[in-house]
Amino acid sequence: MTEFAQDTVKPNADNPTAPRILHWLPAAFLLTVVAVGAIATLTSPGFREAQPDKTVINGEWMLSWEKNLDSKVPWRTPSVNLWGGLNYRLFGEAQDGALIGQYGWLFTNEEFQTASTDAAEFQSKIAYVKQVRDQLAKDGAKLVVALIPAKVRIYPQEVGRAGVPASHDTLYADFRDRLEDADIAAPDLAAALKAARSQGNVFLRTDTHWTPLGAEIAARAVAETVQELNLELPPADYSLTHKPDVARAGDLLRYVPVPEDVGPELDRVSEPEYTRTDEGGGGLLGDESIAVTLVGTSYSADSKDNVWHFDDALAAALGTEVLNAAQEGKGPIVPMREYLKSQDRKDNPPQVVVWEIPERFLRVVYDAE
Repeated sequence: MTEFAQDTVKPNADNPTAPRILHWLPAAFLLTVVAVGAIATLTSPGFREAQPDKTVINGEWMLSWEKNLDSKVPWRTPSVNLWGGLNYRLFGEAQDGALIGQYGWLFTNEEFQTASTDAAEFQSKIAYVKQVRDQLAKDGAKLVVALIPAKVRIYPQEVGRAGVPASHDTLYADFRDRLEDADIAAPDLAAALKAARSQGNVFLRTDTHWTPLGAEIAARAVAETVQELNLELPPADYSLTHKPDVARAGDLLRYVPVPEDVGPELDRVSEPEYTRTDEGGGGLLGDESIAVTLVGTSYSADSKDNVWHFDDALAAALGTEVLNAAQEGKGPIVPMREYLKSQDRKDNPPQVVVWEIPERFLRVVYDAE
């Protein structure tokens, strides 16, 4: 490249003939960025917050301070989202927490994780389910476990290049086998959901949870298992209608911080509405008893994001009222612990408790009660 061409394409700051501003502009920009970052950090609320009950000697104070500062630095979220958007556009990857499959399918990375504690947790969960079964039996109640398969187990062909750990291959079947060995009813929801894929999506593409169709299919399978217990459940009739079909952004899209027209296509959902049509429905305030209690996670809990209504689908499939004691954001173990000690259980002693447990929580470690 000739000197003339170099000057034409890219002004040289070392050239004494270059504009004077090029001699100091790069350094000024760097100093400005450093100064703005330092001011933003020093003025953030997390910088000045004390860390009570943390000791300096073993590093607890520093670790707590760093975590607190990291969560409260004002430019952290925009920076993370900027990088996440670039990462999706350049490499087709989501932020840590989700995995992008084929054709707009997203999966939580919890379904792909393993740890050295997995085998022990598997045994621990089996032991706790038996403990719950025994505790309910003291009051004459039966236990049915609704083991929800991982989304990747139902849609492995949509995962793409990511590999599912081999240790997960038989996890679902092994857990069900151990429950059946303990004489605990647990319908094969994985088989039911796989068989229903020809009717439509049974899991939302951009969400961790199932679709209204998936919830309905699972409810029917659970109802068949409950009916095999030959209990006398108070009857109730329901009708089913659907709201208009709308676009819905799933919970996994928060790991893909790009505009809607750039990221995966939104799901289309027609939310079901179950209405009791007989003259009953006294519920908690009436004379009618509720013989079935549902305990579990966000797959069952009432929430603003719940458009699948597994509890209502279960009530309709059973033809009886269902008391919903599921909770969002606590996994399957904590809601059961709290239900066993709750006033709801004392006020409405059930004949059967349906415990909804997502497969991906089988390896999650919980603190001792």
